[in-house]
Amino acid sequence: MQSKISAFFKSSSSSSASASASASVSHPKPLPHDNDDLLTTWENTKHHIFITYTKRTRPNPKAASSSSSPSTAAAAAITGTTVVKNKKRSYAQVHLDFGQSDFLLRTCSTCGFNFTPGDLDGEKSHNDFHKCYTQGIPFRGWSNERVLMMPTLKTGRIVLVLDTDPPAHRNKVEDVVRMMEIELGTGWILHQLCKVYLFISQHRIVGCLVAEPIKEAFKVISSFTGHSDIGKKRETKSTTLQFGSIVFQREVKKRAVSASNSDVMELGGAIFCEDKAVAGVCGIRAVWVTPSNRRKHIAVHMLDAVRKSFCAGSALERTQLAFSQPTSSGKALASSYTGTGSFLVYKADKTVVDREKGTQQTTHTLITD
Repeated sequence: MQSKISAFFKSSSSSSASASASASVSHPKPLPHDNDDLLTTWENTKHHIFITYTKRTRPNPKAASSSSSPSTAAAAAITGTTVVKNKKRSYAQVHLDFGQSDFLLRTCSTCGFNFTPGDLDGEKSHNDFHKCYTQGIPFRGWSNERVLMMPTLKTGRIVLVLDTDPPAHRNKVEDVVRMMEIELGTGWILHQLCKVYLFISQHRIVGCLVAEPIKEAFKVISSFTGHSDIGKKRETKSTTLQFGSIVFQREVKKRAVSASNSDVMELGGAIFCEDKAVAGVCGIRAVWVTPSNRRKHIAVHMLDAVRKSFCAGSALERTQLAFSQPTSSGKALASSYTGTGSFLVYKADKTVVDREKGTQQTTHTLITD
């Protein structure tokens, strides 16, 4: 029996690593019961089987999205690429066109700027342009300004700009002219012979006057036959609206078209003037004041500056200023400033300047006589 046990141990020690590995998970052959002590000793020393259990953790989807996995980092290290962690996504604003009224371009009723509601860039551009139009173009000043000293001017200053001034001065004038063209029309306001008067207030250009030399002018007719009742109130008419037992009384007061403080007569936008021309010196080509600064006598201060500086060595009278075919507001200003309805008007040559080609095209404004 002892020889069998010795042979068994000798065979187990000479076995290969693969046989010992398979024997570690298999049971030995049963032996007689008289050698239980030796078998117990052998089992305790050679045939211990250990089974280990490891608890698996459930993967967290949030953690997987916020950080890269080890396999990704290992693959990046092998390929030599850079793994970007916590990459932010870029979102673009989109619009769905279902026929809504505010989807397309909207035109501002004040400044005429076209923009799309909801577009941040478009709304910002509109706000900047709207502020420049209503409050004035920002102006930091120039080192060599031609400032006109006006004793009656308490706040602000008036700067004269000529065509021979530096490019920075002329470029600023062109910016102001673009604002003026929104109300007065494009391409005719400025030419080389013009003198430009800028009214500066609180670091903004709030007013602009363009003057030019002229040779002749015409006097406006202050009265016109057949319009003696202009400016008078018409009779009050009452209208009754009845809905069952309820009666509404409506009163409507109508006024005829008046020429404000002047007696200037117009028919279809034409100004009636005398046939005979008179000598002219200074023509007021255009006057413009920002909407938020109107009715503050800014135009009056600029007209005073023109009278005192247009002709070197002499000041002009108010009645010597001639106005190009004015708008309704221009008529009221001319009549109020000159103190008469028979102010002077002239034929303004509308010189259209092509800024890109540098060419000019001249047309004429006709005044009906």
